Amino acid sequence: MPASPSSTGHSSAAVWPGYAAGAWALLFTLPHVYWALGGTLGLAGRSMTGTLLLVNLVAIPLLFLAAGVALGTVTLWGRIIPRWMLLSAVWGVSLILGARGIGGLVQRGLSGGHDGSQSLLSLIADPWFVLGGVLFGMAAATYSRKSSVRENRRT
Repeated sequence: MPASPSSTGHSSAAVWPGYAAGAWALLFTLPHVYWALGGTLGLAGRSMTGTLLLVNLVAIPLLFLAAGVALGTVTLWGRIIPRWMLLSAVWGVSLILGARGIGGLVQRGLSGGHDGSQSLLSLIADPWFVLGGVLFGMAAATYSRKSSVRENRRT
């Protein structure tokens, strides 16, 4: 259960990035679960098979883990994880998502958006990855500042 800002010592300005990053990850699980169950929307009418299905099935638990990491930056249970470990995880997720999104945008730009593999799904997915990278980066930055203040108060 999320802790209130007053019980964690965080103001609402400091917690929204963590909650937003967690919500981003949970929302992103929805299409992955849909595709894992055989859904075809966004996949040119075909269901996922082979390697793509395997990647999708791996993405689902990773997205739940990412949501937990993001929420760890704003909840009391996040304090049981060493600060360096939580920061490494949140920054790592931010970098992976950002690189994936920016890489897709650059690829589309270099191809002029006319390469046959570009679909409506990729037009949505690449900016979505960038948004996730930004949200996780903001969660990491605000957690870093707040947890640093908390660490300094202890010493």
